[in-house]
Amino acid sequence: MEQVPYINYKDLDEFYKIQQLADLFGITKQELKQTCEKYDIKLRRNETGDYGIVRFDVHKLHNALYHESRGGKKDGSRQREDDPWA
Repeated sequence: MEQVPYINYKDLDEFYKIQQLADLFGITKQELKQTCEKYDIKLRRNETGDYGIVRFDVHKLHNALYHESRGGKKDGSRQREDDPWA
């Protein structure tokens, strides 16, 4: 995977449409779809009916992609998250 660009989380909008998010991460819509499925990120609809991802999930997804692109956890496992005592 190509290096995912650094994003200042304080500057994120509250909602990103699918294409906006793909452009932000520098990936295709298909890669974004696969990544969302891998990390269990669900699309939501905003008040105007557009599909996209909310700020919290953008942060979560970017963090996973950022570390994965730098040789971190590659299997998408959520073992540590699933065990509150880990």
